[in-house]
Amino acid sequence: MFVVWITEFLLYICLCLLTGTLIFYSLPEHRRPNIFVSKRLLLWTTVGAGALSFAPILSTMITMSNGIGFWTSFKNVLFVFEAGQAWIFTLAMALLLFGLIYFNRLQNDTFLARIGLILCVLLIGGYARAGHAASLYPLAGFTSHFFHLLAVTIWGGCLFVAAWLSKDEQNWGSFLRWYTPLALISVLIVLVAGFFTMDIDIAAPLSHSLSSTLYQYKQGFFSNYGQALLIKHLLVIPLLLYGLFNGFFRKAIKRYHSIKWARAESFVILLIFAVTAFMGQQPPPHQPDQYLNLYGPSPLFLAIYQKNIPSDFVVHFSFNVFSFIFIDFSLLFLLMIILSFIKKFPNIISLLMAVGFLASTYFSIMATIA
Repeated sequence: MFVVWITEFLLYICLCLLTGTLIFYSLPEHRRPNIFVSKRLLLWTTVGAGALSFAPILSTMITMSNGIGFWTSFKNVLFVFEAGQAWIFTLAMALLLFGLIYFNRLQNDTFLARIGLILCVLLIGGYARAGHAASLYPLAGFTSHFFHLLAVTIWGGCLFVAAWLSKDEQNWGSFLRWYTPLALISVLIVLVAGFFTMDIDIAAPLSHSLSSTLYQYKQGFFSNYGQALLIKHLLVIPLLLYGLFNGFFRKAIKRYHSIKWARAESFVILLIFAVTAFMGQQPPPHQPDQYLNLYGPSPLFLAIYQKNIPSDFVVHFSFNVFSFIFIDFSLLFLLMIILSFIKKFPNIISLLMAVGFLASTYFSIMATIA
């Protein structure tokens, strides 16, 4: 499970680097940052996208092989299961993209770069088709997961490439003029598609009800999946704050170093990727009472809650002194993040404040569980 977690985390990075680079190569040079992406890096990320997406398929094969043998399991998973067929499609797109990159200089050919971007989008579609949400609800699950992942790779991909592969801040203003509205649209898609994906993952059957989804969400706090989902959502708050400063308020701050703060924002995205990859290896709490009997409570939840958890456990919230104390700390850390932008503190300071905000907000929520 740990290996699959790492491979999925690396896969998100590969998809971001591919998507961001191909978007930049699809544009005229004066509209993109002054980036340098070696062909070798692009080729390796393409190989990584095809190979790393195989890890969950391999894990399923190994699990099934205990009763029927590995070769039979291999044939069934790869050629009968929809997840296996989706991975074959993903591999085909990765091979086509690899050939396109290997035999051409995409940075000098916007048309071929756009062809590569289409192949990359199809590759992401193949991976989404093999996901958990699509296995539960083929159309709704695939659609929500695909648009969620695509929006994340567009938003995060452009940010990663601009932040880490730019040689200087040349054309940065021209880049932000189109990237800022694109990032806003991507954020909206991430939020909407993310809600529907969450509804599919944690609600059984599909609820189509906000109250039902929120009930399942808070009821799943005692699971590994629910704990990771809560942490992921809390990380989104400082991420959006970074995005606001990088996109809108940078001109109000003298000597604002765009690359420096874009790199800080990218670190928060990496944390979200790590949490998301962990979630992908955990069983969602569709039916909380059965979940407790099968898997037991999350060790993290148990360490904080420190009470007996019956199989019919229901999460209730009750504010107390400790929850208000942690809320005060979270607001203080949020204020410190803003001050770190205005006062131009080192990146590490704002990142530590973001971690402090995450911890204090998390404990404030956990302290309210009665």
